[in-house]
Amino acid sequence: MDDVNSIRLAKTELREGYNTGNVDHILSVFSDGLGDLSTGCASFWGLEAKAVLRHRLKRMFVINRANLAVTIISIRVAGNWAFDWGWHSLTLTPRKGGWSKKVRTRYLEIWVKEADGKWRIAIFIDNIDLPPQMPPREVLQMMRPKRRRP
Repeated sequence: MDDVNSIRLAKTELREGYNTGNVDHILSVFSDGLGDLSTGCASFWGLEAKAVLRHRLKRMFVINRANLAVTIISIRVAGNWAFDWGWHSLTLTPRKGGWSKKVRTRYLEIWVKEADGKWRIAIFIDNIDLPPQMPPREVLQMMRPKRRRP
């Protein structure tokens, strides 16, 4: 299996971990050297990052069932490093009933191929996605090709 497909498979494992509420399954996709720059949270590094992520996930799964949908825009491999970006759409449904909440984020993951040959997320960055919009009129005007006069 090539590297891009290995990362796609790991993203599937991540999704399935969320969708089944399996914290260990989710954490298996992250490197022990993780740098976690999740939106709305303090940044953590290394084993501390994984411990904090474990804590956050456990709390989330006690309160909610989760459904994660992943949209990968691109995966680029450069040696033992890879870059993956796209969208995560996480729907949280309270276990005690109530309205579901959907959070869509855009993400960038930097992956590392570790000594065991597995790809794991070394750095995770995300932020809240915003609705698409057109560039301002002034920008569009500047981007128009200049016409030559005869």
